Amino acid sequence: MKVLLVQAYLGGHEAPVYPLGLACIAASIPEHEVTVYDPNTVAAPLDGLKEIIARCSPELVGVSLRNIDSTNKSEIVFYYQWVGSLLAIISSNCDAKIVLGGSGFSMFAKEIMEEHPAIDYGVYLEGESVFPLLLQHLAAPFKVPSLFYRQGGKICYSGDGQAVEINQAPPPAWDALACAPYLKGRDAIGVETKRGCALGCVYCIYGFLNGRKYRLKSPVRVVDEVEALVKKHKVTQFTFVDSIFNVPQAHAREICRELITRNISVTWSAWLNEHFFDHEFLTLLVEAGCRHIIFSPDGFSNGVLRILGKNLSMQDIVQSLLLVQRNTNREVELSYNFFMNPPGQSLANFFGMLFFCLLAKVTMKKRVHFEFSVMRIEPHTGLYRIALEEGVITKNQCLLNPTYYSNRRTQYLERMMKVLLSLRGKLSHANR
Repeated sequence: MKVLLVQAYLGGHEAPVYPLGLACIAASIPEHEVTVYDPNTVAAPLDGLKEIIARCSPELVGVSLRNIDSTNKSEIVFYYQWVGSLLAIISSNCDAKIVLGGSGFSMFAKEIMEEHPAIDYGVYLEGESVFPLLLQHLAAPFKVPSLFYRQGGKICYSGDGQAVEINQAPPPAWDALACAPYLKGRDAIGVETKRGCALGCVYCIYGFLNGRKYRLKSPVRVVDEVEALVKKHKVTQFTFVDSIFNVPQAHAREICRELITRNISVTWSAWLNEHFFDHEFLTLLVEAGCRHIIFSPDGFSNGVLRILGKNLSMQDIVQSLLLVQRNTNREVELSYNFFMNPPGQSLANFFGMLFFCLLAKVTMKKRVHFEFSVMRIEPHTGLYRIALEEGVITKNQCLLNPTYYSNRRTQYLERMMKVLLSLRGKLSHANR
């Protein structure tokens, strides 16, 4: 069957990110004629979609909606607004069946199916096991687990399927879409080492999307993928896309050792947890090629950290900064994410966070970066329950359109922070 896989359009506001999910789907259906298209890499994305439909004449088109919006970033972009345009172009230029999937779709599957009648099928959660079965049973979708479909004017769901065993799944089909347009992006090409997250951060959707149990890919297989990217596709930098790379730490250590053993010339970044971060592990990271360490403590007091469901303490946060500051050179950069006004926030916590950031900036200068974010309320999370209890949202409220949490008692701190960030932006622009 002729299959066209399309990455959702992000509006041209950000550098394109390699569609790893589509590469995994393409790898799962090798017996079919697969074309992959990313509108985010071309100057005329919608016209490009028309052209590729005309060229490959697909019988089925799959669209991957990874994110509804830019979630917790300080600059909010609503990616979902372009889904309708993509679907309209597909529907008007071919008679192919349309499938939507991806993590963004899975969070709001029924709502999206209701809003867009052009969607024939919706892949819920992981697609590698669903997509091959769907291609076999297009006329009998009820036989395919984890699938939304239409029957008699109603939206139906076939029931949950089994989680993908990623250590036995084929590696991503990197050849399905050229890596060249993504090579200059810092974190544009991703490598996955596991799925699942056993941590309990209240705002995070990963536990719902991938489960609470870790499914590990063997370190040898992980580094095989890295080596193929470097040698065959000329990749010089990538990012580990795990929610947290160093949990379990033993798995991360083995991956680092395998990278060191093979002496692969590549640099990379990863999201890391400060509680499982020590001098020995930092040394291993840097030797293995890590040049960008990303922490997301999110809050800056033991009370706030506890409410946020973090497994961290203030001591973990401070000690990790000191470790990186004292034991790395200027090649290694450090990034932090904090929420401006999380539940439990106070004036003292807020100024403590600012002092920590100022101290880090003074000691590490251009090597350290900060993102100060708002909190996107998403279904299937602890933050959803907090927002419901506090009356920030109502029980039947649709969260497809971005809705944000801000501690009502300290909303003035969020306003203050936005003013400070605006001034910082103006100063940076003036100094260019």
